[in-house]
Amino acid sequence: MLGNAFALFVAVSHLLFMIVETFLWTTPGVRKRFGQTAEQAEATKVLAANQGIYNGALAAALAWSVLAGEAFATTVLLAFVVVVGVYGAYSAKRSILFVQALPAAVALTLVKLGM
Repeated sequence: MLGNAFALFVAVSHLLFMIVETFLWTTPGVRKRFGQTAEQAEATKVLAANQGIYNGALAAALAWSVLAGEAFATTVLLAFVVVVGVYGAYSAKRSILFVQALPAAVALTLVKLGM
């Protein structure tokens, strides 16, 4: 039960990532958060929107796996989030490790422990 709650938290987080990347990328607050000028945000908005769609699809798949009781799918999706989060921390921004990979690792651990 606790693992599923954490997995749903990860799903909601990725839904929020999707909203930011797909709809809010060029807004002043998001530009400031990502350290981008208006020109940089405008130049990368299509790439960010594409990334956002992937995050939305991941959120939907993860929520479905939890709500459908598909523990194997939940495990695979959470493991995917951990791997991608670690890579993102390495290649893009260290904070991704704490915002994305850590919550997924906690959820994955709890799911695997049957909690």
